[in-house]
Amino acid sequence: MKKVLIILSIISSTVLGREMHLVEFSANSPEERSLISNVIHLDGMNGDTVFSMVNDHDLNQIISYIPFLLSNVTTFKIEDNPGQEEEYPQGDEKYYTYAEMVEKFRELEKSYPEFVRMFSIGKSFEGRELWALHLTYQKVKKSKPGILITGSHHAREHLSTDVPLRIAERFIKNSSNMNVQELLLNRDIYFLPMVNPDGAMWDIRGRNYKIWRKNMRSAGRAAYGVDLNRNYSHGWGGPGSSDRAASDIYRGVSPFSEPETQAIKKFVEENENINVLLSFHSFSELILYPWGNTNSPIPNERDRRAYERMAEEMSRWNDYRPMQASELYVASGDTCDWAWADHQIFCFTFELSPQYQWGPGGFYPGSEAIDPAVNDNYDPVVYLINLADNPYKVID
Repeated sequence: MKKVLIILSIISSTVLGREMHLVEFSANSPEERSLISNVIHLDGMNGDTVFSMVNDHDLNQIISYIPFLLSNVTTFKIEDNPGQEEEYPQGDEKYYTYAEMVEKFRELEKSYPEFVRMFSIGKSFEGRELWALHLTYQKVKKSKPGILITGSHHAREHLSTDVPLRIAERFIKNSSNMNVQELLLNRDIYFLPMVNPDGAMWDIRGRNYKIWRKNMRSAGRAAYGVDLNRNYSHGWGGPGSSDRAASDIYRGVSPFSEPETQAIKKFVEENENINVLLSFHSFSELILYPWGNTNSPIPNERDRRAYERMAEEMSRWNDYRPMQASELYVASGDTCDWAWADHQIFCFTFELSPQYQWGPGGFYPGSEAIDPAVNDNYDPVVYLINLADNPYKVID
């Protein structure tokens, strides 16, 4: 067994809190990474090293089942119950809180009523509205192909809220541009930047980051939350997810057990014109496409070629690495596998910047990361909006 180095790094001096652990593994193949992902999620890669932030329960699972891959553990003290204020730590106030997002939506709807509509697709576990923006010229009554763009399935991935929200705002304010006008006339464009508002606001409660991943459902004594990106139906319960409520990759009691994923399911089913879905996450600078729950490629060659071409084209703008999701590691019950398998919606996951960051900083790269990430991904988003009428035109 490899020697494991334990280092204690105090984030908060309070005695009230919990511990999170940065675990690092030596894993140089998809097979070894998938072996790890059967126990925990993986947050990123740096050469032959893969790493993840895990809780006490998942660390114990690692030590029980895959200690031979573990190379290092660093422990961080997290303040879990510091107060009620929902605001980012000092220096990161540029990120949108839930309340600020709602205010921005209202501002955009008021300023551009001819093509901006704010609406809710449902409610979160704690009762927050799941607010979305619909961008299209409302007076143009005709069938239009659609695209859905989401962010923050995982609470601590705050950059994945700001990027789609700010891209939506830039797109709206570019409405005098001929290409944007054409898309507003001929597309239904939906932005849902905060899929998991309960978890996202808990992660910053009291202006302290908590490295929280899941939603806020109670799942038993001292264990809360479901990983929303393991809660979709296709492949649910398979590798890369957990039936242990304390795990950070807990998949829930059944597919679509959570109100957040139920709302997305209902919305997609009611809007059959949606042909493209983009799910923002962080981090690692990747463009991922199905399948995630198996190493097998998409069987239809035409489908596979279209996915590969689209991913390669988008990588020219953001310089992210394009790949089938399972090439990183196998995970089941995610958004894109469901969207493609059940609805034939072309679905991509963007893992935002940074490419690599030691410790929790990958999830919390600072406010200086926002503008570059928006700039890197604006053109790929517009590209996908363009393709929503017929993604196959990239190869036909």
